[in-house]
Amino acid sequence: MALCLYCVSLQGTIFSEAAEKIAYDVARYPHQPSCAKLIESVEQGCALCRLILDSISRECRESGNLDADGQPIYQEDEISIGGVVGPAGQRWIWIGQSLNAAGALRAMEIPPDWKDAWGHEKGDINDAAIAMVDKWVRTCYTDHPDCSSQDKFMPTRLIEVGPEGAEKVRLITTAGLEPHNRSYIALSHCWGLNMPQCAKTLKEKLRDHHEGISLTDLTRTFVDTILIAKKLQVPFVWIDSLCIIQNSREDWEAEAAQMADVYSNAHVTLAASASSDGTQGCRIPNSGQEAVWPYVDIPVIGSRKQKRYRVFSWSRVGVRSLDNDALQTRGWTLQERELSPRIAHFSHDTMIWECRTLRASLSFPWRDPAAVIGYKRVFDPDSLGRKLPGPSQDVAGLNEEERLFAAAEWLRLVRLYSRRSLTKQEDALPAISGIARIFARFTLGAYCAGYFESHGIVSLLWVVNSPHDDKSVSKISCRPPRYTAPSWSWISVIGAVSWNWYLPRDKIENIATVQSIITTPAGTDPFGQLKDGSLQIRGKLRKLRAQRTEEAHGATTNPAGLALFTKVRGNESKVGWITFDVLDEVCESVYCLACARIEFPWPQVYGLGLVPLATDPSEHLYKRVGLVRTAERTWLEESLVTDIIII
Repeated sequence: MALCLYCVSLQGTIFSEAAEKIAYDVARYPHQPSCAKLIESVEQGCALCRLILDSISRECRESGNLDADGQPIYQEDEISIGGVVGPAGQRWIWIGQSLNAAGALRAMEIPPDWKDAWGHEKGDINDAAIAMVDKWVRTCYTDHPDCSSQDKFMPTRLIEVGPEGAEKVRLITTAGLEPHNRSYIALSHCWGLNMPQCAKTLKEKLRDHHEGISLTDLTRTFVDTILIAKKLQVPFVWIDSLCIIQNSREDWEAEAAQMADVYSNAHVTLAASASSDGTQGCRIPNSGQEAVWPYVDIPVIGSRKQKRYRVFSWSRVGVRSLDNDALQTRGWTLQERELSPRIAHFSHDTMIWECRTLRASLSFPWRDPAAVIGYKRVFDPDSLGRKLPGPSQDVAGLNEEERLFAAAEWLRLVRLYSRRSLTKQEDALPAISGIARIFARFTLGAYCAGYFESHGIVSLLWVVNSPHDDKSVSKISCRPPRYTAPSWSWISVIGAVSWNWYLPRDKIENIATVQSIITTPAGTDPFGQLKDGSLQIRGKLRKLRAQRTEEAHGATTNPAGLALFTKVRGNESKVGWITFDVLDEVCESVYCLACARIEFPWPQVYGLGLVPLATDPSEHLYKRVGLVRTAERTWLEESLVTDIIII
């Protein structure tokens, strides 16, 4: 490995044994006098200079700092290096005078016994990725008891990949089939708007697909998946568009009901995370721009244990995240990721691995704490070692803390899911039904329209988040064009929802009672699409006047937030606020059903904002239009307890 004199000097500073004792290195060490000199050093073969240049180039591309020909515009100043030493042998190395100045390098200590699955760092990145998937899977099956699956379940249909070099695959029906190797790979992918008809199984094409499907008729993503299966010596793959009869409602419902088992029992799931449709493949896109795969292994100066750090170019913290991949914006793919014991993401610039035990990346395949920046999967242990109950665990054996943790994890999952998009909004319940089925195994009470009865009335107190309040939300909420769920369910809104409290922590006092909750499935699946639903609830009901004021919604500019007024002891007073679910339903008069007192972040009464649907007030039939918050308790004293029905 060739290094210039500047990079050799870094071995005695940033990459020294002494530097590991420094949590944050405020010093900046001089490097090349300019980017022109940096480029010259790269041309002369300095491997570390090449990583520095690559990182600066990434930052230029991501910030749009490009010339007329689309080439990066580099700074003229002298390059300096400094950084942070993180926990467990991690280092963030900043390029420039501040954290976001020009880019970064990221380094992690290589375990002493580590052996890469690929032959040479100059090889193709996708060949290395497939070799690493094979190693991860083998390690997971042999060394990770929490990740084990029985491999007894087989989906109704699978694609048999055939021998190496075969130009056709075929669809098989697994009923009565007892193969020696029952393993299959599941695919998680974006359909896009250009999915060819020949890449779908239709009733009229079913017999033809049993006889054979030419690889030339399939998308690049499907072909990549099949070729990877052959390399991993897995005989079958499961691809939704081919293994479900797309123009049969009965088959679609039956297979959607099996989705939890399909992904939970896969040998491994391959996620075409960076691909927005089938044309981009199951591969790391950057390999088309970079013929080689840039990383450097650097010995630690002063180490008696012969430590080494692997160094990769980075742009800045948070840029490399699955959240930036197209697949992570789609509704169906959330449960595919969550349910898979093992999943390999072909992300936009690396491969990311997740199993119940390990998070890793192609950059740092032994362990990478920053492989997934954001949230953990719900069935993986959290930082405190807590995890959801197993599917076979007796519900009665759960203690209160475990039940509250499971309920909080469901609400967290809903928050993430509601930020994703669906091509057909009527799929909102089916697209999360696989996870709901798993939760139902260890959750008491009925499941209705995204709501578990045992989670309590507070789970009905969701609020719709607006781009005015939450930078992570990109769209204004609306109602779906077709019926999806009753108005008390978060499914009834297209938009991001959340809860303003945390079940295991916050003191919650119910002041309303759910009398009954009923939903009618549109088909045979109780977790699937709905025909209708109703909620009968008893609590204190009060008619309130909504008015827009400067203080209506705190310091925000959310147009869906209005102040609420009513008479208290003869005088009109402001008693709280309402956040309407959609702008089209903002109105001047609403009824509030007080539901719970919640102590976080300060004592407040939460309730449902309602409008009457019946002309006869005695029918007490309402529709939810928003969430009410109030710090005032006095107005409740003058409110009557009423039984109402919300649809």
